[in-house]
Amino acid sequence: MSSWHEFIFMGKHGAYVWSSYLMTLIVLLGLFIGFRMMLKSLKQKAQQEAKAPSGERTKARKLKVSPTE
Repeated sequence: MSSWHEFIFMGKHGAYVWSSYLMTLIVLLGLFIGFRMMLKSLKQKAQQEAKAPSGERTKARKLKVSPTE
């Protein structure tokens, strides 16, 4: 039992270690959820544009690049 206690408290550094793990998990979950929402939105947009009549479709814009010296 004392080994679990030592593992969790990590020699009085447990609060810092576990809080950093928690913050990392929160950030990664936030990124995952955000990207999933963005992907879902892009899929819906693409499906709407595909269903639109050909006259109403938006044309792709070309990227203008100026030559560098």
